Formats: sequence, C-alpha cells, structure tokens
Amino acid sequence: MSHTTPNEGGGNGETADRPSAVFERAVDAYAHGNFALAVSHLRLRERHAYAGQAVIDAGHAALRGALAARAGNWTECCDWYIRSLAASGDIGTRSPESTDPCHNDGCSSPAGNRCGQCTRWFCPTHGAVSKDEVSRCGPCLDVTVHNLAHAAIMTDRVEAAAEALTPWAGTPNWATAQALLACLAPEHAAGVDEQMEVLDAVAADRHKALVLYRASRTLADVDLERLSIPLPDTEDSSPPAVREWLRPWKARGLRRMGRHTEAWRVRYEDWLARPVDTTVVHALGVEALRVFTDDAEADGRTRLDAARQAIACWALVLYSTSYWQELARRSEHPWTHEDDERKNASDSVAERIRQTLRDDDRAAERPVTDSLELAWDVELAAAHGLATAMATTDFEWPVHAGSDFSFGPGFLGLLRSAGEPWAALAEEIHGWVSAANRTGDKTGERLRDLMSPEGRHAMLLETGRFDQVIAAIEAGATVERPARGNTEPPSGPQRFLGAALVARALDRVKSRRWSAAVRDFEDAAAAGASLAPHEKEIGQAGVQAGHALLGNSGAPNWQAYVGPLQRALALAPKDNELKRNLAAGCVHLGNQARRRRDWDRARARFSQAYELDPSKTTAAALNEAETHWAESLLKRNPSSELVRIITTLRKALDRDAKHQPARKALATALQERSLDVALTGARTEAMALMREARDLLLSGSDDWISGWGPKDDIANGLYERVVPVDVSDKDALRNALDVLAVARTYDAVPGIADEQAAFLVCLIRLLCRDENYDEAIRLVRRRPHDTKSPVELDRAFAEAYAGRARRRRDEGDIAAAHSDVRAVHKYDPAHPLVLFGLGETDQLW
Repeated sequence: MSHTTPNEGGGNGETADRPSAVFERAVDAYAHGNFALAVSHLRLRERHAYAGQAVIDAGHAALRGALAARAGNWTECCDWYIRSLAASGDIGTRSPESTDPCHNDGCSSPAGNRCGQCTRWFCPTHGAVSKDEVSRCGPCLDVTVHNLAHAAIMTDRVEAAAEALTPWAGTPNWATAQALLACLAPEHAAGVDEQMEVLDAVAADRHKALVLYRASRTLADVDLERLSIPLPDTEDSSPPAVREWLRPWKARGLRRMGRHTEAWRVRYEDWLARPVDTTVVHALGVEALRVFTDDAEADGRTRLDAARQAIACWALVLYSTSYWQELARRSEHPWTHEDDERKNASDSVAERIRQTLRDDDRAAERPVTDSLELAWDVELAAAHGLATAMATTDFEWPVHAGSDFSFGPGFLGLLRSAGEPWAALAEEIHGWVSAANRTGDKTGERLRDLMSPEGRHAMLLETGRFDQVIAAIEAGATVERPARGNTEPPSGPQRFLGAALVARALDRVKSRRWSAAVRDFEDAAAAGASLAPHEKEIGQAGVQAGHALLGNSGAPNWQAYVGPLQRALALAPKDNELKRNLAAGCVHLGNQARRRRDWDRARARFSQAYELDPSKTTAAALNEAETHWAESLLKRNPSSELVRIITTLRKALDRDAKHQPARKALATALQERSLDVALTGARTEAMALMREARDLLLSGSDDWISGWGPKDDIANGLYERVVPVDVSDKDALRNALDVLAVARTYDAVPGIADEQAAFLVCLIRLLCRDENYDEAIRLVRRRPHDTKSPVELDRAFAEAYAGRARRRRDEGDIAAAHSDVRAVHKYDPAHPLVLFGLGETDQLW
C-alpha cells in the first residue's frame, strides 16, 4: 500500500481544509512509521462517521486492515478488508468522459475507471471492476486480496473471504484474485482449470501454501514483505524477503508430511525475523518440541538443540502476557493473571514438558547437572522471576522488545544468535539483572544466580540437591581457593560450591552427623563462603562432635574432645556456648599437664581457657601455671627469657595483684633484668627496674634488707654474680673485673676492693705465664686504691714489668728495658733481680 500516501499538492495547509484531512494525517503518520498515531486518527474519523460527519470509505477500511495485519490482529484485518472491497460509498464508478492518463508509468492507454480506494485513474489492463461495479487499481487490489487471504486462513474465515473475492475472481484480467480464490475455495473460483495441475501435483494439505506462492508470482514489482506494512517502496528489498510471509504455511505443510526437522528450521527462519513476537516464539517452541519427541530421523545433536530451543521458547510463552491475552481472545475465555485457572493450565503444560524431558534424561542416562529437566526448571524460574521483577520496576523497556518480559537464560542465548539489535537487548537485560542484584534484594540475587552460567547449580541448591552440586563442581574443574586475607566475595563455581557445602553442613546438623558437619563448614570457609549467619549451628556441631569423641573410650579423652571444638571456634569465633565448652576442655588438659609438671603445656592450655572464659577459676589456674613456668626458667638463669618472663608475670598480677608466688617470681626476674641493664650502662632503667622489684617484696620477708636502696641492691647483686670465679680462666677473670667495676659505680660493697685486687693478681699471673706482658701492665689502670693488702698486687705488676724488661733487652731496646726496670723497683723494691740473670757483668745493673 505504498501508493496510499497523499496526492502531491496536499501539503502547505491545504489538507487540513478538506473533509478528508483526518484521513490524510493518518496516512502521513502511517507512511512515517507512527502506527499508533495512524490508528488514533482513523478512530477519530470513525467517531465522526458515527455522528454522521464523515463516511468510512474503501481507503479508510483498507488502511485499517493493513494496520491490523501489521499488528497480527487477523480478525480485524479480515473484517476491514472485506469492508474495503464492498461497494458501499465507493467512488470508483466508471467515468467514460475522463481524460486522465492511467496511473501506471509508461501506459498511454486512456483511463476509463477510477480506483475507489486511492482515487487514481487506471486503464482496463492495470485495474479491475468487480461484478458489483466496484473499481480497484492493480496495486490496491493486490495488497487487499493477499492480506485478506492471509487473514482468512489465520482466523479460519475462509467462507467470508471467498464470498468477498468471488466478485473479483470473475474479472477476465485479474489472475491474482482467481488464484487466491482457488486457494481458499476452489469450488467457487472461476477459471480454476489452469490451477488444477498445481493442485494435483502435491498433497492436499499443501494446496494453500503452493497456490498462494503461485499467485504471488503473478504480482508485478510488489514486495510481499510489505503486504502487512504499507510503506514507500525501497530499492534494497531482497528476494528471500518476498517469501517471508509464506513461511508459516510452508512449515505447516512440512509438518503434515512428517518432515518435522525441516519444518522446525523454517520456523527458526521465521523467528529470526521476529524474535520477540510471542506467536512466532510459540510456533517455534511447538515445532522444536515436536522434533525432540516425534522425529525419529533426527540425530542426537539435533534433538538436543531442538530441546534447548523448545525449553527457551515455552518458558517465555507460559509466562508472557501477550500469549494469554491472545489465547483469551481466540478462546473467548478470560485467562487473567490472577486467575488460578491460568496458573493451573500453565503448570499443567510445564509438567507435561517436564515429564517428556525427564523420560529422555532417563533413557540417555544423563547426570542430574546435565539433565534437560533441570534446564527446564532453570528456564521457567528465570523467566518467571524476570517477568515478576520487570512488572514492579521502572526499567525503560526497549520498544522493539515487545511487551513480554519472561526471558530466561536460554532465550537470551537465542536472542544473541539473532544478531543486532537483539544481542544488545540481551546484554541490556543482563545489565539490569546485575544492577538489581547490587541492591541487596533477595529476588535480584536469585535472578542473577539463575541467569548466570551456574544457574543449574542455583536450582539444585533451591531444591536441596547439594550433593550433586558439590560432586559436579569438584569433578568439573579445580576450584581456586581464595588467598589468605582476601576479602573479595567468591564468584563463579566457587561461590556455589561454598553455598552447597553450607547447605549440606546444615542438613548434617539436623541429622546429628556432627563431625561431618564440622568438616563441611570448614570446606565451605575454604571456598570463601560466609559463615556468620550459621555460627549457632557451627557451635552446636563442634560441641556435640567433641562429646561424642569424649565418651568413646573408658577414660575421658579430653584431647580428642577439644579438637572439634577448636576447629569449630575458628569458624564461629563469637559463639559463647562453644567458648565455654572449649574452655572447660582446656582446663582439664591443663590440669593433666600440671600433674606431670609440664608447665609449658599447662600454661598454654590455661591461657587458652582464660581467653575463652575469663573467670576466677581459669585466672587462678593460669596464674599458678605461669608462675611455676617462670620459676623453672629463672632457675636456669636464661637472660634471653627475662623480658618474656616479666611480661607474663605482669599480666598474671593484672589478673590477681595479691598472688604472692607471682609477685616474688616477678621481683626476682626484675632484679636479674636490672643487673643486665646495669651492665649495659642504662643506669636510669636499671634503677627503675630494681625499684619496681623492691616494691613487690613485702617488708620483713627473707628478700627484704632494711635500709638498702636500689643502688645497694644492684651493687650487691653484681658482686654476687661474679663470686666465686674460676681463677684459671682468663675470660672469667676479665668478666668479673668488668662486673665489679660497674658494681662500684653504684655502691662500695664491703670487701669488693680486695676481691678486685685478688682477681687482678690472678689475671696478671696468667698473662705473664703466656708472656702477654703488655695486657698485664695495662691492668695497672684498674688497680683499686682502697684495697687493704696491695702487696701481692704490686708484686704481680713488678713481675709483669720485669718480664717485659727482659724481652725488650733481648730485642735490643735497652732504653725501654731500663724504663721497665724502674717500674719494677717502683712496685717491688725488693724484687729478686737474679731472675734477670744479673751479676757484675749485667749491663742493666
């Protein structure tokens, strides 16, 4: 109907002044693709006609029929086209006196008739006049009769259409109407003999499609794709498009012949042209399901492809709005969304399909995770979920996507295969699903799971089949465990593995399989699952698993008892009942270690018990164990452990400040630490540590010396450290002299000078024995001036100088030797010079 655009010269304001202004505006809107506006104008004109202000002519009826055909409303299409062919109000009566040329370009014949639809003149060759004296030009008549035949077949109104076509089939120069009438009702067609060869050559159920196709070949320069969409002609129409509207008839014919696979492929080609048309989707689903169930010649791969298409299409259909609206229109039964009857009908169809798929799964022995039944359940749930979510959101649904939202993951995959703009639509829907999931809504999260590649796992989890999920994921690929410290939520199969393990663990808690439940919870945590909502169940499983192990032998096995509880506590650190039970087990283990006097193990167990249950009982047990541990270390005098001992005992006193054994042990550790610090030269710190130690000792105790202060304690402590000394060990003597030197900086301990002198004598003699006279002589600087018996020390220094004098003499350094000899006389005037071998000939004497 591209010729229905307004005549030239109808613009610039003139159209609005004519009685047909509304109709002209409708045609203009139609030509520009604004079909809703065109319908609005036509309805306004119909209201004017009802009021007697306008006449519904053939052009109006034909345009209404074309709009109805485009919308797939074949009942209205049939009604309006029958009306457009009627003689009522027709303006195409014969006009012999007219001199206007024929509308066909290149035709010079005189035009004897005027089209009652488009008002253009035509000659007898390029138009027709019915028996009722109704005139139509060739293009108008072509479009009308083809759409009428199409609508009649779709609505099963063949008799009415044949009655409308009969007046035109008798015209001697219009074979299209004759062929279409022969297609619909051969018994009413005039001149049908030439069609019989075609009719007899094929099966009877293909008559309509083949005769329609033969009739379409009689058209001249008319694009059949536009028979339902009247737009201006373009130059890029392709030959395959000419036969698009015949595909449904071709598919029906192939199906009646039992060639289901071929019919399915034709339906798929038809679907590619209209991917979201529910009628086409339904037809594709029906044909695909027929291939899957009835086509014995289809191979296994073809049957599976057909099954997947059937699943995708039927899920969309059952939850679509337009399908039920069309079904209600055709059946004249109100299938409303709220009606239980509609739900029961939908569930019945879904169950029949499910049973068919289930039977095939059993025959093929498919695993549950690869079963067609599971794919059907996923598609149904996703389609219903998306339709429900879209109905309650303000998402801007693309106009070309239709009015249905019931897309499942399988149908979105089909859309991607249809090319643009459908692939973009599929991505847009996936984007919307992801955005809905980010809102934290449970519905959005479920929809995201169903739409994901792991949708089968999500459905299995919903139905409690977690063992199949775990087995499938673990067998399918290696699941990457999240790195330690990684706070990102798991994704992909790992997320579903964690969820399945949690579900199985909860099920095992219900069935009292405690140890197995703890293992599942641990595996779920390793897979990255969040266990915070299940801490109560984890604690219960850990405690009960421990009790079960505790009573398995005659004597209570507390080590076995605490094992499951410790593992459970790592998963549920906030469960108080679990903490109390584990603390009790640790106390028992600590008492066992204490009886063995294994203070390291006892301290570790009591420390764990106190952390879990900080009561007075656990505090007292921990303080006792830590005190004994500290005392055992202090007996071994490990200076490297003093800081740890002090830190531990300070914490013990924080728990119980009156615990005397801990106070005494801490005082001892502080004293030893103070002496170590004093040797490093940190005088202030050493004094502070010793003062703290004195504060911990009670007045009158064995460790309390009245009248002493920190200096006295440090000096006396250092003195006691070095006495007695191995006088045959030079290093021990050197260390003793160093310590005594530091001690004298704090206080003069009685007898300390004599001890220094004695140590010096011993060290000098050892050095002289080794002829190390230089070091021995350097010790002169460390000579105590307050010693009570300096004679032995002076003699030792004299021996050192005498030895070095002899060595220097032997080396020929006479001057240095004389200097050493003078030092000998200084420290020991009565030194026996014969030691030098001196006589009257001695050059030094």
